This record gives sequence, C-alpha cells and structure tokens, in this order.
Amino acid sequence: MDSDEQDKIDTRKEKIKNWLKNPYKLALVGILIFAFAIRFYYFLLTTTQPLWWDEAVYGTLAKNIILGKWDGTLLILHETIIRPPLLPFLWSILLRLNIGEVGVRFLLELLPSVISVFFVYLIGKELYNKKVGLISSFFFSVLWIHLFYTARLLTSVPAMAFLFPSIYYFIKSQKTEFNAKYFGISIFLLSLSTLTRYPNGVFFLAYLLFLLITWKIDLSKNKKFWFAGIIGLLPLLIFFFFNYSIYGNIFPAFLGNDYVQSGAGSPKAPFAFHLLNFIPMYLKKSFLVLFFIGAAISLFELVVGYDIIRKKQNLKSHLLTLLLLITIYSFFIFYLRVAEDRWLFPSALPLAIFVGFGTERLYNFIKKYGKNIALILVLAILAFGAYQQVTHADSLIKNKKESFLQVRQGFEWIKFNTPEDSIISGNSIPPYATYYAERYYAEKDLVEPRNITELENADVDYFVLQAFTPIKNEEVAGYIQNNPDKWQPINAFFFDNEQTQPALIIYKNVQ
Repeated sequence: MDSDEQDKIDTRKEKIKNWLKNPYKLALVGILIFAFAIRFYYFLLTTTQPLWWDEAVYGTLAKNIILGKWDGTLLILHETIIRPPLLPFLWSILLRLNIGEVGVRFLLELLPSVISVFFVYLIGKELYNKKVGLISSFFFSVLWIHLFYTARLLTSVPAMAFLFPSIYYFIKSQKTEFNAKYFGISIFLLSLSTLTRYPNGVFFLAYLLFLLITWKIDLSKNKKFWFAGIIGLLPLLIFFFFNYSIYGNIFPAFLGNDYVQSGAGSPKAPFAFHLLNFIPMYLKKSFLVLFFIGAAISLFELVVGYDIIRKKQNLKSHLLTLLLLITIYSFFIFYLRVAEDRWLFPSALPLAIFVGFGTERLYNFIKKYGKNIALILVLAILAFGAYQQVTHADSLIKNKKESFLQVRQGFEWIKFNTPEDSIISGNSIPPYATYYAERYYAEKDLVEPRNITELENADVDYFVLQAFTPIKNEEVAGYIQNNPDKWQPINAFFFDNEQTQPALIIYKNVQ
C-alpha cells in the first residue's frame, strides 16, 4: 500500500472518530444499533412464522407475477384491483432472484423498519432540533406496533420507509425559500408510499393544506413548483393510466365498490370517533403523558401565533405535525369510519414528534430546578415507557408467532402429496391454496359450497376443513365428516399435542 492510500485511510478514520465524538451523533448510532438489534432478534424468532390471510394474498400476487398460473381466477382478479401493487411487485423481483421468504422478510420489512427509525430522527431534527429528533427516534425504535408489524409481510412498514423520507424532503423543500428539487423528491416518494399502501395518499392533502396556509397562492405562480409536482406524481399517473386502460377507472380500489365493504362513507355509519382510542393504545401511559404535553404546547402556540405562522419556523413545525395527525385520523373517522390498528399506523410519526417535543419542553421546565434532577426524571420516564412498549410487543409477537401454523402445515403437505392439477375446495382457503400449495382452488361458490348438492356436483379433488374461520354451512361440514366413503380424511393437523383438537383436516374425494 503506497503512502497516498494510507493517508486517505487515516483521514477517513480521523473523520469517523471526530464524527463519533459528537454526543448527538453517537446517540443516534446507538439508537440505530439498538433498533436493528431488537428487530433482528424478533426477525430470527419469526422467520418461519405462518402467513396471515393478507400476507398470503400479497405472496400469491407476487408468485402470480412470475408464474401467471392463476391469471383469470377470482382471487387474482379481485385482489389485483383492491391491493396496492408495489409490495407484491418488489416481492416478485426477490423471488426471481431466488430469494426466499426469509430474505423477503429481511429486505422488505426489517431494513425498511430501521430506515424509518432513522428518518424519524431526521424529521424531528428538521422540525425542531437534534434532541427532539433523538427522543422521537428512540420512541419509534421501541414502538410496539412497529416492532410487531416488522415481523409481518404486510404493507405498513415498507410504505413508511417511503412515507417518512417523503415528509423529510417536504420539510427540506420549505426551508426559507421553496426548493423544487426536494419537493419533487418528496412527491415522488409519497407516490411510491401510496402505491405500497393506498391510505397513505391522504398525506397529499396534508401537504396541500400546509402549502395553502404557509404560502397561500404564491407557489401557484412558480413554474418549478408545478414541474416538480408533476414529475413526482409520475408513478401515480402511470398507475392511473394503466388502470383506466384495463378497468375503465383510474383508481378502481378507491373509486369502485371494492375498497371497504363495511359501509365506508355511508351516511348510515356513525363517525368513528372511537378510533381516537388508538392514540393511547399506541403510546401506553408514559409516552401518552409526553405526547399530551407536546401536543398541548404546540396547539396553544399555534392559536396564539396564528397570524405569524408564515414567519415563524417553530409554528410551521407545529402546523405540519398537527396536519399529519389530523388528516389521517379525519380520513378514517369521517370517511371510512372504520379501521384496524395498522391502518392508522402512519399516525405514529406525528405522535413520535410530539413525544419528542413534549419531552424536551418538560426537561427544559424541570431544568430550572436542577439539571441533574431533570435529566434523571426524563430518562426514567423514557426508560419506563420503552419497557412498556417492548414488553407489550414481545408478548404479542410471541403469542401470534404460531397463529395459523396448521394452515401452513396442511397446505404445504398438499403441495408435496397431491397431483399438481388438483383442485381444492374448503372454507376460507384461496390464498393458502395458491401460496403454500400452489394449487387451483374451486372457483365462485364452489370454493365453499353452500349446500350438499353443490358439494356433490363440484369438480374438486380435495376439501379442506379448517377451524380458524367458521364454515358458512355446517350441513356441508357434517356431510363431509359423516360420509367417509365419499370424502376420505387423509390427514389432519391439530391445536394440541395430544391430537384431540383438529385445526385443519384434509379430505379426498373418493366418489
């Protein structure tokens, strides 16, 4: 090695040492290492856990992109319309590279999860300061719902790995003067996030409201604003054009009748104010107190300084954080009027920012009476809050780790022990029959016959009776169980080791 190369190496080492001497940067590295370590622990714990229905659907869509085996089936036709395309598309790329389910979990869930923690820091730093960024990212690193869904092959975690950088670059685009490059990057990333999880598109509204309040109509005269916005929207525009050419509808999942079947948007459904209960459910007690402190101070300062929002950076930060929180909750409370915990998952970002901001304000207040007391108290609150989050996540992940295990076992057995052209019928089986067994399932009503006549006339080779989802017609189940000369039980998988509680039974048509 010559002296020039050695000098370069020494210079890099010195830069790294100087970088790590900064306590804020050292704390950030520690948080990211911790975030990766705890996620990797649960990754190792759940690498082979069975897939839930939605996970199996995304896996089936990914496999079908490659195999095209189930084109034209009701499952593919219906799910292609209502499911965002980006996750199964990325999944299919990994499958083409011979990367199995474990690798897919690592690349599409674990790494994006850690990336999100990093961008929570960057967002908190840009909105307020490094302290807020560090506290917010620490909270997010232990957030139970983020840990839990990192272990699931669903859209929430990868979608946030696009959403949070989008918000970061949106903030960067609004510093002092409008920055078209950052704005275009932000809109492009939000487009990708929307194509990963459709409800994330509501953040376009948050951006729009923020721009209208802080810039009014000034930006509408800026050609760079329009150009950057259109470039950023290209992924969505291509998606809309594709949909229109196929379905005659630019967004059939949202503008059609299939998005949510529970009366979403119906005037008969009451406004879902109960969804606000997700906030304390996400935060638990310690972080909930810090959130209320941060949110209350932000709201108070906004009300007092409403006429100078455009001039004060801290008020703009309050405004954007509140808008991010309000828009997503408003969408589900007033429009869809229904939600599961993971649907409101992106609201965890503004919650984290308010937790960080509230913690800093609490520390500054107590510091007047003693810096060490303030530090000890704040660290104790954060430690206890983290303990609550991690213990809840640990219990939930371990309790759900083997849910639907017998479904996976049963359909994997079918894959290796039945002819490839077999047709499967049963209750709630389509994505499992395709993903695990790679078999055809009986179409339309025959996938789960409504009566004995339909069952006898069905051209199916096997019937799977599973206990996780109630069968629609108990008469059909009773007929299969009581006629072994027609439907022969060939294998079963049980809830208990004593094999007294069958979870899934496979019957062969021997008529």
